[in-house]
This record gives sequence, structure tokens and C-alpha cells, in this order.
Amino acid sequence: MGQQYSGKIVVVTGAASGIGLAIAQAFAEEGAIVCGVDINGVALESAFAKSNALKAASSTYVADLSSEVDAVSISGKVITDYGRVDVLVNNAGINMNKKIETLELVDWDNVFNINLRSMYILCKQFWSVFKAQKFGVIINMSSIMGRAGGVGAPAYCASKSAIDTFTRCLAKDGASIGIRVNAICPGYIDTPIMDAMFSEQIDPAAARQAIIDKQPTGRLGTPQDIANGTIFLASEKASFISGHCLTIDGAVTATQID
Repeated sequence: MGQQYSGKIVVVTGAASGIGLAIAQAFAEEGAIVCGVDINGVALESAFAKSNALKAASSTYVADLSSEVDAVSISGKVITDYGRVDVLVNNAGINMNKKIETLELVDWDNVFNINLRSMYILCKQFWSVFKAQKFGVIINMSSIMGRAGGVGAPAYCASKSAIDTFTRCLAKDGASIGIRVNAICPGYIDTPIMDAMFSEQIDPAAARQAIIDKQPTGRLGTPQDIANGTIFLASEKASFISGHCLTIDGAVTATQID
């Protein structure tokens, strides 16, 4: 295991489980000091305590990132605690499986507040730090559904599409001052969120198999697959990559996905 992020301060939101936890673990194993943020403090503390790498060098912060007060407060605490931030991974997000006829305004607002508004707030809070350092990397978690759309999830898909454009805009704004901004668009990844989606179906096992059957690789992606892409995009090896939305989906978008 390398140490390419030795001493770097990396903020990962939605870090208690799934993709966020895998990303936090991957950075810690590469020597980073990880600041994990999640709304579920108990799960966050437990997950980090079980990881030798995270237990050795990390901090945990509990926040509801749909709240401006929480988002601003947490970013301020990280800056106060460490004085700098090198990488921000905006991973926190929620799904919303409701078609337009049952999708209420409160549902729409909740999805956009967590999936997109929180990114805006955190990027804004850390931007001045990155600018002063003349260095910073932001990675926003998007989705293939932001490009292709999907059945019964207009709020989720629209929020992810907005993330892609938001990412490209920030990449252009930051290019001349040493800030790189990219997004990752995962496909079907085997996470607690995916399990919850399957559990809502009449036959969860059949629903899972139906998704696997669509996969050219014959399997769902893993959180580690996304973590690997994140580690690369944040690294010096990707120093000329900015404004890119990296699809990690096992070729599923190379075929019909609906």
C-alpha cells in the first residue's frame, strides 16, 4: 500500500457506509488524515473505529448537510482543526424512488438540498482555503442516472445531472488558481442504498438479479471500484484532468440501461 497522500487532509461526506466509507478507507491507507462527515454519528464512529487505518489518523464530524447551519459549521470546524484542506469528496446523497405523480415538493427539495445544495455550501466554504493554498481537489459524486435518466426517480436523476454541470463550472473557475474539480458517475454499486432500493420491491432477490443481468461484467460494482477512481482523480497523476465526469459502471451505459 502506498503513501501518496501522506499528511494530506481529506474531507469525505457520507462516510459512515458504502461508497463514502470505502473512499475514506482508501485515502487513509494512502496516508491521508481523513475527516469523515455523516448524519449518523453512531454508524460513523463505529465504522471508523473498526478500520485500523482510519482509527490511526482520522476525525469524525456529525452533520445534517441539508442544513446550511450544519454544513457551514462543519466546514469551519475542519478548517479550525487542521488549518488546511487538500481534498474534498462530496459523497453524501440520498435516493428518491417516486414518480412525478407521487413526488411531493418536500421530496424534491430534500433530494436537492442533500445531493446538490450541500455540495454548493461545502465547495463555497472551502474555496477560499483552496485559493489561498493555490491547490485543492474537489470530487463530486454524481451518477450515470444523471445522464441517462431512470424510471421513477426524476428528482434523483435531475439532481445528479445538475451536479455534472456544477462540476464543470467550478472546474473552469478554479483552473487558473490551482483548484481541480471532477465528478464520478457510478453505475449500479452494491451499497446499503442499493439494498434499500431492492427491499422496496415485491421480490428483492429477483430485482437484484434483474440489475445484475443488465451488467456486461456480470456483477454489480463495489464501493472499492469507486474508491479506486477517486484516489486516482485526486492524485498528481490526474493533475491535468479537471471538469471531467468519470463513469465507473462496468460498461452498462454502453448498452441500454432501462
